[in-house]
Amino acid sequence: MAKRKKARKTRKKPLDMVLGKRPRGRPGVRPSEIRGRGDHYRRLFKEIWKDVGEALLKARTEEEVSRAFDASPSYKAEFAPVASLIQKVFRGPKFPKRPEPQRNFLADSLAGRGLISPRRSRDICERERKTKVHYIIRQDYYIECTCRYKGPALYGQCPKCGTDRAYPPIPVLNREFYKTSPSKRGAT
Repeated sequence: MAKRKKARKTRKKPLDMVLGKRPRGRPGVRPSEIRGRGDHYRRLFKEIWKDVGEALLKARTEEEVSRAFDASPSYKAEFAPVASLIQKVFRGPKFPKRPEPQRNFLADSLAGRGLISPRRSRDICERERKTKVHYIIRQDYYIECTCRYKGPALYGQCPKCGTDRAYPPIPVLNREFYKTSPSKRGAT
């Protein structure tokens, strides 16, 4: 019998290995985190735009972009690593002309920190800002919620959407009372 000419490859992963279920969405990107960073950058740029904005708009190289943040040195460490991304956003065809839209556009574009494209980052920020936050309008044993649920509360929360926020805020003397199960409260 003839011998093999090539050595048999050893497999790193067995063929019958069962992989766990992957979570929904893009791997490594949490939309709420990107929206939060976008809102944070909007506040930062609102404070420092008068010092940094003109120098950023005139910058043509990554070095000039990082030098533009010398006017506010506490933010240089945060924005220096994404200088190439800032240049990419400025050169984009959709970059606005007026100062306020410019800083908001830049803030939302940088929220992805280069893990995703600036366009995708702006889309995520926009979509997350449109999501409606539900509030409990009336709270007793029965509640009325903005998700249109009317009925008995479940541990002080809306059983349909799970919110425990009341609008206007209702003072509750013992919030811990609602967090314990009925059997621990002494209910029969």
